[in-house]
Amino acid sequence: QYNADARLMAEFEQSGKSGKFFNYSKSVSHAPNTLSTEEEMTAYLSKIQRGSLVQAFGCMLAVEEPSLKIIGHSENCFDMLGLKSVVEPKKLMGLIGVDARTLFTSSSRASLDKAVASREISFLNPIWVHSCTTHKPFYAILHRIDVGIVIDLEPARACDPAMLHASAVQSQKLAVRAISRLQSLPGGDVGVLCDTVVEDVQKLTGYDRVMVYKFHEDNHGEVVSEIRRSDLEPYLGLHYPSTDIPQAARFLFMQNRVRMICDCRAKPVKIIQSKELKQPLCLVNST
Repeated sequence: QYNADARLMAEFEQSGKSGKFFNYSKSVSHAPNTLSTEEEMTAYLSKIQRGSLVQAFGCMLAVEEPSLKIIGHSENCFDMLGLKSVVEPKKLMGLIGVDARTLFTSSSRASLDKAVASREISFLNPIWVHSCTTHKPFYAILHRIDVGIVIDLEPARACDPAMLHASAVQSQKLAVRAISRLQSLPGGDVGVLCDTVVEDVQKLTGYDRVMVYKFHEDNHGEVVSEIRRSDLEPYLGLHYPSTDIPQAARFLFMQNRVRMICDCRAKPVKIIQSKELKQPLCLVNST
């Protein structure tokens, strides 16, 4: 499966360079049985796990421990954090080596220090921080990687933290209600369980579509349960080839089970990183 995935990725990348149209269906049906080269496999895994791109709805900082000096950041940090008056955006390496705490208010710095000192850094997520220049609020989601800490920053609503607490309490009540409903279901009926899960997740999130996608033994997938907006095309009962969700992507789903795409049409943002790093930053657990 990895070989087929890597071959498709290589063909897709080549089509972009040559300007030729990439026909996914044709590529899958005519995929060669030969093994991928080591270069193709390495490029494939790196593209999936270390793609050097982030979504545009937030920004990202990567810092080393324990100094919290920046070793990488997304290009949109200048705009989102209001840093144009501090660092010239044209100097893309301008943030490399800067103490990340200096980009935030004093109370935010204390919160970041507390999180970094924690053994299980993710337990404190999200952290409420403010830009030192614009005082705009952000949710900071931290996790450790092989070379330091990644700080994903998502814009937050500038409202009273007490209101945020009330919203969190309401969300917790909905979650408790959903869990109680699941626990009350009779055992042995996976279909009923799946139908209940998609209904409760839809109530909690308000998503237009929620599905349960089952992987069969031959790695192809099937939509076995679904709840959707009435005007959307149904996917229930449809089967998809194993290459639709590559093995490397399935690994990402197991590592980070919550991954949101804010706008599938938005242009991704490039990451700038220190030249001293031997490979692109790992983004497996990023939001």
